[in-house]
Amino acid sequence: MKKIYLSLIIFFVLQTNSFSGEYLNKFANCLMQNTTERDKVVLVRWMFSAVAQHSALESEFNISAEKSTNHEIAVADYMQYILGSICLEEAKNVLSYEGEEAFTKSFEYLGELAMMSLIDDPNVNNALENWIIHLDPNFFKKFE
Repeated sequence: MKKIYLSLIIFFVLQTNSFSGEYLNKFANCLMQNTTERDKVVLVRWMFSAVAQHSALESEFNISAEKSTNHEIAVADYMQYILGSICLEEAKNVLSYEGEEAFTKSFEYLGELAMMSLIDDPNVNNALENWIIHLDPNFFKKFE
C-alpha cells in the first residue's frame, strides 16, 4: 500500500509541475528514474546529517564532523555521477533553454524523493505515529 502511496505522490508532484518547461520535466524525470535505492540512502544520510546541525537539534544528535564530511563527499560523488554522466544531456538542455532556476527546481524533486524514502521506512513511519499513544483519551471528545 505504501508503494502505491509513494508512486501517487511522485506522480502528482510531477503532474503539478507539468506546466514547467519540457526540459525541466525531462531533467527531473531523468534524476528520479536514475536515482537508485543506494543513492536514496546517500541522500537521506546527508539530509539528516545537515538537518541535525539545526540549533534546536545539534545537542540531540551528535554527528561528528568526520561523518558529516563523509556524507557530503558521498552526495558530491552522486551529483557528479548523475549530472556528469547519466543526466548530462538533460542537465545541459535545461540550463540552456530554461535557465538556472529550472535546473535548481528539479533538485526539489530529489529532496522530496529522499524525504519520501525516509518516511517510507517502517521504523520511521512507526516513530512518526507513536505520538498518538500519548494523547489524553478524552482529547477526541472535544471533536464530538
